[in-house]
Amino acid sequence: MPLFANFEKDFEAARHQVARKPATNKLRSTAQASPAHSLDVGDGDAPPTDSAGGADDASRRTRHQNKEAPARHAKQGRALILPEPEPWPQPIEGAALLTDLSAAIRLHVVMADWQADTAALWLPHAHLFERFGITPRLAVTSPEKRCGKTTLLDVMGRLVRRPLPAANLTAAVAFRVVEAQRPTLLIDEADTFLRDNDELRGILNSGHRHSGAVIRTVGDDHEPRAFATFAPCAIALIGKLPETLADRSVAIELRRRRSDEPAKPYRHDRTEHLDTLARKLARWASDHADEMSDADPAMPPGIYNRVADNWRPLLAIADAAGGEWPQRARDALQRASAGADEDDSARIMVLADIRAIFRERQADRLASAELCASLNAIEGRPWAEWRGGKPLTASGLARLLAPFTVIPGTIRIGDATAKGYHVAHFQDAFGRYLPEREV
Repeated sequence: MPLFANFEKDFEAARHQVARKPATNKLRSTAQASPAHSLDVGDGDAPPTDSAGGADDASRRTRHQNKEAPARHAKQGRALILPEPEPWPQPIEGAALLTDLSAAIRLHVVMADWQADTAALWLPHAHLFERFGITPRLAVTSPEKRCGKTTLLDVMGRLVRRPLPAANLTAAVAFRVVEAQRPTLLIDEADTFLRDNDELRGILNSGHRHSGAVIRTVGDDHEPRAFATFAPCAIALIGKLPETLADRSVAIELRRRRSDEPAKPYRHDRTEHLDTLARKLARWASDHADEMSDADPAMPPGIYNRVADNWRPLLAIADAAGGEWPQRARDALQRASAGADEDDSARIMVLADIRAIFRERQADRLASAELCASLNAIEGRPWAEWRGGKPLTASGLARLLAPFTVIPGTIRIGDATAKGYHVAHFQDAFGRYLPEREV
């Protein structure tokens, strides 16, 4: 009798398994065909596998399948679905659009007018970046927290094409998602992970140029494959960007809002005004795409090399928009350029200070000790506490100047001689690295 009872039990279990198999196969095939599993760019672990065990293991498997998908091998996370605004049905007047964009930014974030104009010009560039050889990074910095950086990225995220906000980003994800989606990267909290991440900085640097790419091996046969890195990118952080990224950026430095400075809170569920602007922006960009490919806007005097590269797309957009925007864009460039010395490397900074000292003294030569004393006396510069809290020395100055092939020599000052520099030794470096700016 017990044997027959066991047989009945085993038979019933087998019948139930046969009946369930077609339904299980159908669920698996449905999950594999689902568009929600079309893109996987994460570095996450594989889904848990089955393990022998009791009711606890079965319960864990059931919870995992219910949460992720009916299929046992469903991907983790969510598929990336990056929105693109539907273009406005009628043609759009460019100057009025840029004016509205600048005003919309200032509605939510307190900043100088020229900074809002810079951000407004960067937005159409994010729609048109593939028409340019360069996509300048937008550096959104502040000296402290609560200055509006995240809010600015939120506002811009409603206006750009294919926005991809990220408060953290790995190098492996960055080049894969750019290759697959060509998004507009909106990187927040970069001060928490970017400075010490050489690989990610290299990818963001290479994405500045149309030909930017990284090479990785793929598959079991390790086939070398190229992944594009060219994509618009805004980066928000406390402090300053690393020098190589800052050199590839147009910059907006935000300050904390005073109590008497009005700003409307950004609400993600009340963005109709921004969504309308996004549609108009998409239409204007579509209508002027071919025009951008051939644009070569005139630069203000003293603007060339990397700075000119970064601003060329923005000036091209301003010229195409017309009205007062060609002048507004160049005013913004001049304002940004006027403060650029503050972001220069230490070598450029010391070169600029030496030029100022020679001009102030109206001298044609200076001893190294005298030059160092003058540098260390400049308030707000790092020279007085250059190394370990100690002032810049003559040997330290020589090391800073060596890459410019400016080397101290023996000079005569009155009846005495000393190690020092003739101003003539600096003229080549002044001309190459410190162009005169007309502001």
